[in-house]
Amino acid sequence: MKFYQGEIEPNNNTIFVFGSNPEGRHGAGSAKVAKEKFGAVYGIGEGLQGNSYALPTKDLRIKGYRTISEKDIISNIQTLYKVARSMPDKLFKVAYRNKINEKTLNGYTGGEMVEMFTAYPV
Repeated sequence: MKFYQGEIEPNNNTIFVFGSNPEGRHGAGSAKVAKEKFGAVYGIGEGLQGNSYALPTKDLRIKGYRTISEKDIISNIQTLYKVARSMPDKLFKVAYRNKINEKTLNGYTGGEMVEMFTAYPV
């Protein structure tokens, strides 16, 4: 696993990984960017779409924050890792800009999300 800084630019070798919802309503944040620039499909909430990967982190059917448990997000991340390993010619770049103590749209802090991504080996 490597880290990067800066903007994620669309190209054939990059997969833009964004926080999604199972409903696939890509209307805000990185999900909106994924729809507008990386081929995410409205209505599809998980998996590869164009040059993007929808990672469910928030369930819009449930009011509030943290509507998907850490355990379930980690499971979704493990699925993402399996897909990424099957495509070694692609760079999977996770779109998160939140600071360590700043909450994301799903209610988890940037630090908590980093912990989920690093909980298990890639």
